[in-house]
Amino acid sequence: MTRVQLDDPDPDGLGLLEGLATPLLLVDPAGSAIWLNGAARALIGDGGPVSVALPAGAAEPRVTLRRGAAALEVDIRLSPAGTAGGVPLVLVEVMPDTPARQEVLRLTEQLVALSYAYPDMRFELARDGTILDFAAASPAELNVPAERFLNSRVQDVLPEPAGGLVGAALDRLNQGEEVAGVDFALPGPDGSPDGERCFEARLVALLDGARVLCSVRNVTGKAQAERQALRAHELLVDAIESIADGFVLYDADDRLVLCNAKYRELYALSEDLIRPGTSFETILVEGARRGQYAVPSDELDAWLAERIARHRAPGPPFQQRMADGRWLRVEERRTRDGGTVGLRSDVSDLKQQEAELRAARDEAERANQRKSDYVHHLSHELRTPLNAVMGFAQLIGDELMGPLGNPRYRDHARQIAAAGEYMLDMITRLLDLAKIEAGRMELREEPCDLGLITDMTFAMMQAPAGARGVALLCAVPEDTPPVQGDLSMLRQMLTNLVSNAVKFSKEGGRVVVGAARLDDGSVALSVADTGIGMSAEQLPRALDAFGQVHERAVSAERGSGLGLPLTRALIELHGGRFEIDSAPGVGTTVRLVFPAGRVLPPP
Repeated sequence: MTRVQLDDPDPDGLGLLEGLATPLLLVDPAGSAIWLNGAARALIGDGGPVSVALPAGAAEPRVTLRRGAAALEVDIRLSPAGTAGGVPLVLVEVMPDTPARQEVLRLTEQLVALSYAYPDMRFELARDGTILDFAAASPAELNVPAERFLNSRVQDVLPEPAGGLVGAALDRLNQGEEVAGVDFALPGPDGSPDGERCFEARLVALLDGARVLCSVRNVTGKAQAERQALRAHELLVDAIESIADGFVLYDADDRLVLCNAKYRELYALSEDLIRPGTSFETILVEGARRGQYAVPSDELDAWLAERIARHRAPGPPFQQRMADGRWLRVEERRTRDGGTVGLRSDVSDLKQQEAELRAARDEAERANQRKSDYVHHLSHELRTPLNAVMGFAQLIGDELMGPLGNPRYRDHARQIAAAGEYMLDMITRLLDLAKIEAGRMELREEPCDLGLITDMTFAMMQAPAGARGVALLCAVPEDTPPVQGDLSMLRQMLTNLVSNAVKFSKEGGRVVVGAARLDDGSVALSVADTGIGMSAEQLPRALDAFGQVHERAVSAERGSGLGLPLTRALIELHGGRFEIDSAPGVGTTVRLVFPAGRVLPPP
């Protein structure tokens, strides 16, 4: 090996080494090359400083030569080579068999690059994109004849947008990236979008720093499958959003995957938490803390534990009450992968209907019971006078008290007439009430003077009132306007009220009939007594058809229990309203309020 003293003024020795076929490098102790001969430059390439990691203690070691990002592993021999500026130098000689190993390395690099993604087409490119070599099973897929790939730049050969994208990827490699990828689509051979084909291009910088391996794969089938999958996903999401109920899906780790807008609407207080990745427990506990559920605070912990257990082991649907009064039907099922899918339905209307149905059922049962009670009561009320009619009639017919001229027969006849009148009155009231309930009662309307109707009623009730020692008082002002109504019904209403007032008043009591014009233009006809009265609990029964509040011991007179219900039905038939106030030991006041539309101007 020739020794070169660079401190000498004549470095002709380097000239002798320049033409040798063996690659030679002159390096300083740090491994930085200060000179390369032609063979070394051909091996490593131009473009920047070269360095080598000098080992210690090995005469012929294997080292790595580096120029920028490019690196070569070579076997070398080291020799002292003089000094430069007093710094000792080393001559690095690359062993003669290195080119063969470099070819193996180049092929290995290509194999590694090809294994990155098995391509349909492969191009070996120079750094500027010049095609050095290519292998393509079907180059026509790129809409380019195969001969155009010879001695051309790949970015110039490929049609747009592929050419521009691959050119930009080459620029990124030249700026230091080691791998660059682009995706592009090309129309079919006839230019139709229906025949569009999709490609993936991957560019890998090879270790020699001068070449690039470009692989192009036709991924049309994959792209179509992905588009179909995306479309199917969009259809699924759209279908879920179209569901009228709330839909939610949790994964096997119980974290939210997706839900629709209805679900977020139903749980509005937790809407900010309802996002992918949030656990069911977090959403539930925070929603409870914000007062979303109708659960007492002292029962909240137990409720949360029970609700989480139900979620983790779903069973039959159940109903969940919200703090705002809504009811939600919760239905959950496990998926095959261990997730949970759930539906939430607002069943508030159904709950209301259930309550109404229960109330209607209870009312029907009560009505049925009242009917049974009435049938029992009616049979008693009719059997008693009917027995009297039949008994007295038989007594008279058989002349059990002697010939028919006996004066006692006249008393029996009067009792027969009274009993018949009582039964007729009861049946008439019953039929009237049935007509009203069936909507078949018709009004025969005419102007009605309330003062005159009161006088007529008092004339009829004076005898029974006097017999009981009850005073009848009229407090209807003379300027009370007439009302438009059915005269016979108005008389019947007032007679029912006065009759009841007299019946349940004690000796010395009084019954006052009054009238007043109200602020809304309506007129109220009132009947007030000082009788035994009723409690608030007794009033509903008194207004029930055939209801009996007081026992027979309270009043010796028979009653059907139809007076107040019939009166209320008749005033409502006139579009008015029925009002009653009563208190035990104080008395009862009933008001018949005729609407302003039935009040006539004074005559």
